[in-house]
Amino acid sequence: MTERADTKQEFESAFHRLRRLPDSARARLQSRFSQALLDETFEIDTPKGPLKFVILGRGTAIRALSALTKQPATIQWIESFRPDSVFWDVGANVGVFALYAALRGDTRVVAFEPAAVNFFLLAANCEANDLDTKVDCLLVGLGDEKAIGHLAVSQFSPAKSFSFRATPDQKHQRQQAALLLSMDQLVEEYGLACPNYIKIDVPGLTEAIVAGGEHLLRQPELLELHIEMREHSGTGQRILEKLTQAGFEVVGRPAHAGATDLIFARSAS
Repeated sequence: MTERADTKQEFESAFHRLRRLPDSARARLQSRFSQALLDETFEIDTPKGPLKFVILGRGTAIRALSALTKQPATIQWIESFRPDSVFWDVGANVGVFALYAALRGDTRVVAFEPAAVNFFLLAANCEANDLDTKVDCLLVGLGDEKAIGHLAVSQFSPAKSFSFRATPDQKHQRQQAALLLSMDQLVEEYGLACPNYIKIDVPGLTEAIVAGGEHLLRQPELLELHIEMREHSGTGQRILEKLTQAGFEVVGRPAHAGATDLIFARSAS
């Protein structure tokens, strides 16, 4: 028997024994075991130094293991930031890119994540890496107006990607209410610093997010956007037109795992 199979068998045996304990003993031991596993973070090496991840479910392990390899062009983009920049990570999930940007030491990060389970992991990962003073984690979704949206989500599927626009065949049928704000409102009403760089990875809401930044997009401080989108779809063409009108042009089209990101930079003209 391999070491992996042996360890799996021991875990299943311990779990079986846990279930057979009296309720009070099981509650105490299960809580102690769960806390110990949360505290036992998983660490990876990066060009900016070690990065720790809280492991809660298979998805978080996959995010941690692929932090540098899933979207290498995004990592390179973050490394290209000018010193003393402000970076908004819209759709931060558990915080891979927000954390990596904060590891630079010269970048102020604002990370937006509306799904409660992912927001917990985002904030916990910032704490585990002593980056909680460098990353402002906001339990907020972005759109084109102030509203209450309903996210199709399961709090038992950590690190998954969820949507405010669920289809009937979507796996996650549970709902969670979440506050939606526009980028303009965040700057003009809530006083967030104008970002120099924005990453948007929010399937189904990208067009609304861009529409909600009509004023922000025209600020000269905003230098680049990194957006996951389908360039040649109707929605993609409308986003392209909006950003072109705001003075941006496409400077990169990195692909990853069947998806394509577009990198927009402010035009020199």
